Amino acid sequence: MTGNPVDLVPLNFRVHQYQRDVTPTAPPMSVLWTRKAVAGTPLDHHVQRVRQALDSGQDWSSGSGWRYAPETQLNQALDNPAALGEEFARWTRACAEMVFTSRELLELIQATRVSGVVGDKVALRPVSVAQDRIGEIYARARAGENAGRSTKSKIDTCTSPSWVTVMERHGLSGVASYPNFAVGSWWESLLSDDCPGWQDYLIWLAYSFYLEYNVDIIEGGGESLVREIVALWDMPDLPLEVQARRLHMSCDMAFFDLKRRHEAGMKSRETDGRSGWVFADRDIWRDFKAVDSGVFGHYLSFAEGAEGRDDMMIAGLVNDWPDLGPDLRAQECAQSVLALTRGSLALSDLLDCYERTVWMLNAQLTPGGYVKEERYTGAVFAYGTCLWQSSAHRHDLWRYYTLASDLCSDARNRDMYLSGQLADCYTPTFGIKDLDTSKRVSVPRRAMQYTVSVGGDTHSGTLQVHQAVCNAVQSGMIPMSLVDYQLVLPMLLQQRRITADAFLAYMDGKYCENFATVIDSGHASGFSREYGMAVFALVLEQWWNGIYFAIGAGSLVEAQPGLIASDRDHDRIFPASP
Repeated sequence: MTGNPVDLVPLNFRVHQYQRDVTPTAPPMSVLWTRKAVAGTPLDHHVQRVRQALDSGQDWSSGSGWRYAPETQLNQALDNPAALGEEFARWTRACAEMVFTSRELLELIQATRVSGVVGDKVALRPVSVAQDRIGEIYARARAGENAGRSTKSKIDTCTSPSWVTVMERHGLSGVASYPNFAVGSWWESLLSDDCPGWQDYLIWLAYSFYLEYNVDIIEGGGESLVREIVALWDMPDLPLEVQARRLHMSCDMAFFDLKRRHEAGMKSRETDGRSGWVFADRDIWRDFKAVDSGVFGHYLSFAEGAEGRDDMMIAGLVNDWPDLGPDLRAQECAQSVLALTRGSLALSDLLDCYERTVWMLNAQLTPGGYVKEERYTGAVFAYGTCLWQSSAHRHDLWRYYTLASDLCSDARNRDMYLSGQLADCYTPTFGIKDLDTSKRVSVPRRAMQYTVSVGGDTHSGTLQVHQAVCNAVQSGMIPMSLVDYQLVLPMLLQQRRITADAFLAYMDGKYCENFATVIDSGHASGFSREYGMAVFALVLEQWWNGIYFAIGAGSLVEAQPGLIASDRDHDRIFPASP
């Protein structure tokens, strides 16, 4: 990139420079509202009753005897996983056991931080770097790129006209002004298409995760919001299945409560930006990452057994590629790329990891390139997470991409179409394994024409794209602008048909509009399976074409000294914009 790199501010400030006609205001942090689609339903009536109680100064109680107590509920799930019915027992037992084991790992990690204890299950290890293209990017970080400042954003609002219009159209309010919530809750959770009639309740469960993963340690201005969320969870006459989903999410919060308390206590501890956590056992790590992914409200809809656990892990793994550099800065203990490479940043080792990440994504597909029915919900939280990353005003994906787009070809030179589970890809001690080449996905592609204007120049051409994307664009279910943003522009930069500066200016300038388009298109489609498959296919094209490898490699420019968990606020929920 040209220009002065030290002038790069965090993503949320850059993208909003294109919205100067809008006066930024912090909307009320409230969840006591429902979208238009559920007006008049029992969920809507519950919200109204909760609002009336809290507005009158009363505490809300449904009278059911339920209360928010994650550790108590975790112990109950361990002791009697069939309490809500035998049909949920296997999932409840698995959930509770994964959380229990993961909390033990958190204690070992904290012991290492506090006293330097070296355990045999998890350890903090200096990363290894080779003299290759990755090493060059890493060297820029160590030399103090961008004056040592990160461009990953903390949670903020979006007040662009396009987003305000979408909020009004679908009846979104309060916390939906924050893209971190909006994409995760009011798009990704709805896309899961599970638990009919109760999807908005599952969104209330997801709030706890998107509130920086905790609802019970937020202080100051967050107290009223915490009360609201807990009151929403306490809805009378819940079906047993919904109660089971609430139990699973409450168990998960016992993990996040411990993790965030540890981090809050260490928030002033400096990091060196070159140390990562490695684990001894593949399956114990897999469960740890599954728990850290925060999707237990949907766990009953995941495949049973190893496939479901793998899918929950993958939802976090795909997010850790863009976070590779920022996680080194913040010494994130759940960074899964470093876990899989055993702390290596050598180009060949990262390519091995990326290749196997794609193989595990492909495992959710049929041989003909469509998502398996039993893996649909798992696919939502893998592929949907990727659109969350490029919409939530948090991860600086496209800056990272400009720094390493030349590496896309290295990824494409690997076999991107094999298919396998975690145990097919790695030994129990994280050694890499090769797959049976007969386990392969065939992608049904068609030619798609595009025309896009970048920096005053018009670029036209044809891409070979999964037919699910072509069909969705042809029917109007997905706007072509979404394909332009997610695939066409990155491919133009790969092909050196546009400059890095022109690319980043386009992506920053269209960022808020793209975010609004993602949410609007989902609601307009009714979050149909056809729409979901088109989204999955679009994201898969990014992975198959090496785009996420370049993003992860470029993110290493953030591998600089910092503070533990410095990418999150512990004293307040939402930082004020400068």
